[in-house]
Amino acid sequence: MVECRRTQSQSKEENMEYLREADFEALFSMGDFLEACHQAYQLYGQGVIINPPREEVVEQREGLDYFGLNMPAEWPGKYRSCKVIEELSDVAEGRLAKREAYIEFEDLQKGELWRLDAGFITDMRTGAAGALGIKYLAGTGVKRVAVLGTGRVSRCLAQACDALFELDEMRCTSRRPENREQFAAEVGPELETPLQMVESIEACVEGVEVVLTAVPTPEPILTAAHLDGVSYVAVIAGDGRTRQVASEVLEGRGVVVDVLEQAQKSGEMRFAGAAGRLAQIQLARGEDGAVLTIGDAACGRVGDAASVVYLTGMGALDLCAAAMISRRSIA
Repeated sequence: MVECRRTQSQSKEENMEYLREADFEALFSMGDFLEACHQAYQLYGQGVIINPPREEVVEQREGLDYFGLNMPAEWPGKYRSCKVIEELSDVAEGRLAKREAYIEFEDLQKGELWRLDAGFITDMRTGAAGALGIKYLAGTGVKRVAVLGTGRVSRCLAQACDALFELDEMRCTSRRPENREQFAAEVGPELETPLQMVESIEACVEGVEVVLTAVPTPEPILTAAHLDGVSYVAVIAGDGRTRQVASEVLEGRGVVVDVLEQAQKSGEMRFAGAAGRLAQIQLARGEDGAVLTIGDAACGRVGDAASVVYLTGMGALDLCAAAMISRRSIA
């Protein structure tokens, strides 16, 4: 059983090494994270990396929404990790008040223990994961994509799609004009792809092949009508408090999840369960009836069974990213 190690005294006794984001973030590109995340997904699909469902706590604290996660993973005989995330936010307002994220990472062969700041890692690996999910389903011929949202993860989705595909066009939108302006000013110059900022979801998704959404909204912002003509969708899913896509989207398209037990606790699927329609969600399945995951997609076992990738986040991604960073930091 893979478990999180959260005892500070233990960490000190074992001479834990600390890596701050300032120590490593300038050393790694989105291409590095795409490679690390692809490795994680393939090893997960091959049964090499163990990735238990995350442990989740959602409650009210200080008049705000508290969200806590423990995300363990292990590559037996090589590495073990656990990412811890704690957030205080106002979900209704879409406002993040406080966030702490770190990864405890152990090199089992060398007997070394590390603690890494995980904000940068989480954003980069999440962006990489969304783009890879699209690649596994659609191949590399994608030309036009839409990114919903202008937050940290949306920025990384844009960077990852730009790095992974030879795009002709990228569109992006968010509710606030100032956020769109800032995104264009800061992200646009980093991209090879022409970036077009638009005011509405309708304008953003019209005529594109792929939509990637990372907007933690309490009510769906994407319907089947929005996605008419869109070939593939990547949902960077939140916890049980948020819903980005209407039930009809997941009922009308084949869906590949990363970790089924986590996906079942997400807002979209909890809503479907409460409405008695969970069985209507079209989870991609193999010939034996087993649910196919992103690991199967990475290993080429999904084919054309799905057009939605629904990602809740995996400790396996954090493990492979932390391994990459610790190796280069030592060198």
